[in-house]
Amino acid sequence: MRYPTLQQSLRINREIAPQAVEQVIDIGAQRKTDFLMDVYPDKHHHLFEPVSTYHPDLEKNYRDAGISYTLHKQALSNVDGMLYLHNTSVDGSGRVTHSHIKPEREDDLDFLVNIEEIETRRLDSIMSREGLGDLSYLIKLDVDGVEEQIIEGGQDVIGGASFIIIEASIGRQDLCSRAALLEKCGFRMFDICDNAYYFGQLALVDLVMINNRLRNQEIKFKPWQYTEGKVVWSKWQHGFGDHVNEPVTDPFAED
Repeated sequence: MRYPTLQQSLRINREIAPQAVEQVIDIGAQRKTDFLMDVYPDKHHHLFEPVSTYHPDLEKNYRDAGISYTLHKQALSNVDGMLYLHNTSVDGSGRVTHSHIKPEREDDLDFLVNIEEIETRRLDSIMSREGLGDLSYLIKLDVDGVEEQIIEGGQDVIGGASFIIIEASIGRQDLCSRAALLEKCGFRMFDICDNAYYFGQLALVDLVMINNRLRNQEIKFKPWQYTEGKVVWSKWQHGFGDHVNEPVTDPFAED
């Protein structure tokens, strides 16, 4: 049974095109990214994480897992300069849960823990497609709302990636716009994974986008052409079998 999880999606991609991911660019790594560590433990991970609170745990987690990594402490944006990182705790614990890059200080921001003045760089200022190897790396983007600025500042590197994973929010209404933006960069949808629900309602998804140049090189990424238009029913899956009949409880009921 195929489920819409990032682990399964990336394992299928690795099976079809093992050469397509020799390095991982993890933008917004926080303390670790489990699915990337799970699927690519033998690849080098470039960890972009500007929040200093996360750094000790982040480095320990990758060291303990025996995964080769480089920690990049800069924030990524569409400019090379200095901006303000606003760390917030949205669950009331006082522990940093989210961070937001802003051009000015906002001392009255809801759930604010602290503000750090940080260096910001364009992805294209730090890396190059030639240095990484065209169509040989994956990029994950999860940075609380500034993904578009990072894409703007990393057009060359973005365009050379085999796959892009980007978080999309139903609340921000950016699912369609982010998919369309990456389509303009030469990608198309491969998968929609890890649906997150809040009070029973869709809140977040992860989009897996494949570079059209990679897709065109490997016929297994084009299953209808692979089967010459014939439907192979044993390879067709619709829904999730017995899960369809599982009861749904009131999400607003007291726990």
